[in-house]
Amino acid sequence: MSVAADVEQLRRAAPEYVAGMERHRRRNTTLMVLEGGTFALAMSLLSEATIIPAFVQALTGSALLVGLVGAVFALGRYLPQLVGAHLVLGRRRRKPLFLTIVVAERVAIMLIAIAASLAGVLTTELVVVLFFLAFAAYSTTVGLLGPVYGDFIAKAITHARGWVFGLVQLLGGVLGFIAALGAERLLEAFPFPLGNQIAFWAALGLSLFSIVFVSQLVELDYPVVEARPPFRSLLREVPRMLAAHLDYRRYLLARALMALATGGVGFVVVTGLAQTLRPSDAAVMAAVFVLAQAVIGFCLALIGNRFGYRVVAVLGASLIMLGMLAAMVATDLLGFALACALLGGANSLTFVCDPSMSIEFAPPGRTSVYLGTTLTLLAPFFIIGPLIVGTVIPLVGAPLVFAVCAALAALGGVFALRVREPRRTIAADLALQKETSP
Repeated sequence: MSVAADVEQLRRAAPEYVAGMERHRRRNTTLMVLEGGTFALAMSLLSEATIIPAFVQALTGSALLVGLVGAVFALGRYLPQLVGAHLVLGRRRRKPLFLTIVVAERVAIMLIAIAASLAGVLTTELVVVLFFLAFAAYSTTVGLLGPVYGDFIAKAITHARGWVFGLVQLLGGVLGFIAALGAERLLEAFPFPLGNQIAFWAALGLSLFSIVFVSQLVELDYPVVEARPPFRSLLREVPRMLAAHLDYRRYLLARALMALATGGVGFVVVTGLAQTLRPSDAAVMAAVFVLAQAVIGFCLALIGNRFGYRVVAVLGASLIMLGMLAAMVATDLLGFALACALLGGANSLTFVCDPSMSIEFAPPGRTSVYLGTTLTLLAPFFIIGPLIVGTVIPLVGAPLVFAVCAALAALGGVFALRVREPRRTIAADLALQKETSP
């Protein structure tokens, strides 16, 4: 069970390529871990779950706009995934595209910092518009990068892939925890919006370091390359792919329910701030969220590496459920910190479980297509969840909303249990092929 489901298929399709990339596996693994950890350090100062919602709340006082943060991030992160997948097709190398999107992502972070720095200079309405446009640009680059990053991992690291995802989570989380504590000092020491502005510029500066690690990755020409089809052909392929793959459909349904359940995540810190927490406690919540994502994500990656990622999906659903229940009854810093810890651990599903399951479900030549399809189809659920919560929470209150989110997560866990582990099904198919081949 410790060997990924796609690896044997890749070895059969391109044995010399796999052997060649294996010689560079340790170098690429080290660089990917350093890149992911460094970028996670920067992003702890730009957290869409804590720092950004708190900034928007302080700037506007609007629950709906706080909900829009999660919706915009989900829209940018998930909807462009198929576009990113299409860009990968027909390429012998993925690194040039990888590096191009990474640079564009840093430009978008710079625009966020510029927009935030205009608070107090321009009208609040104009600052909000500029800030959300910059945040949308950043989110879109995150979405385009997903399939490119995942396809590079799938082709470059064919052994102990779970350790890569796990170490990225752990290193990035530990560094991010330290940075988030620094952000707490910033937000406490400087009046709004100066503390946030300094944090956003620091995020830009730190994120630039990770470009160096991407530039040093080693990649060989992939020998099995088909001509890139028109984008419309790719779109037509998706329904056929779903119709032929029952377990993939079941997994998407489970994750869709979990995605709806996470619609309340951005409101945990906002609810705490409305009750007993200080403004600087938003950074403490970010630190807890990031550290829990790191430690729990590392553990989930190792569990998935050894036992398969279906069990990781079930555990993730349980973490969402428990996190929402904790938020429902929280009354002080410790209670909200516990909720953020559980939800931070669950957030690692999008970094550990979704790409791993997509890679293992996919034939080697369609890895990017599965990666893009997974997150594109989940996008509507990540988008509408925060918008629904932002609309409903002023009417019915946070406890009831958090309870509904917990119930949705539990239902998602039930559907995840119905997914057959792809490693078992692929192994059975390969065994059958050997038996029937002449």
